[in-house]
Amino acid sequence: MLSNTTISNYIESIPPIPKIVKRCAEALERGDMVHAADIASEDRALMHYLQNIVNKPIFGFREEIKNTRQIFGILGISKARQLIYGYYLLLILPEEWTVFEFNSIKFQDFQARLIHNWGKIVKFLGKDDREIIAAISIIPASLIVCEMLFKNINSTVKLLRNTKQLSYETILHKMSDRTFFEISSMIAEKWDFSKETIAIIEKIGDGKEGDFGENALEITYLRLLLIYELSRPVMVNSGLNDLFNVEPIFDDSITNNFYKVIQEK
Repeated sequence: MLSNTTISNYIESIPPIPKIVKRCAEALERGDMVHAADIASEDRALMHYLQNIVNKPIFGFREEIKNTRQIFGILGISKARQLIYGYYLLLILPEEWTVFEFNSIKFQDFQARLIHNWGKIVKFLGKDDREIIAAISIIPASLIVCEMLFKNINSTVKLLRNTKQLSYETILHKMSDRTFFEISSMIAEKWDFSKETIAIIEKIGDGKEGDFGENALEITYLRLLLIYELSRPVMVNSGLNDLFNVEPIFDDSITNNFYKVIQEK
């Protein structure tokens, strides 16, 4: 069975952020996109990741974008931050997925969709909070955490799901009294994200309806975005649509606005 010791050992095994990637992130935090792009170009693996994400069909660029200055310049500071924070997750990405019918290509497609669609929502809301941006970038870690923690007890997890129709998060909580968002916040803490970012990650995973503070509207839209993305056929076929117990705050005007924004070209 899964214990808190297992979770602690997993968190302990997560590597630190490479110095060059941290320098790039710090330059973006200062708003210096040119310097950040030049730093990124020094790391071949980071360059490959940036090119791979930004040239995915969802971004709609007709010609291949290769240069880091181009990438950051076209996307802007907010999406550039998300890209760099998203790269952190490649440090813990499994080489092979066994719990889910998933892989690194599908994972990066999921990342790209979150970045692109959150950009639409930010434009609609007229508010671009850097702590929310950081939180969104770390949330996909939950997919990785579920795969890594459950792979050695996959037969037990399958039995529980088949007999009791439980979500993966319900199983995790019954075994460890933790949620995927709580573990993601522990990863964010290890990687030195701010206390505000860590608190937002925890709030996003709070299953209770209520006051989410000054970021309440953004958190509501983000929860809707997660539900929307996890309900796509590729996620349903992988089994990841049953990952969370997240329910949005039901508000017809917000839901209608969300779908209108997401469906815009």
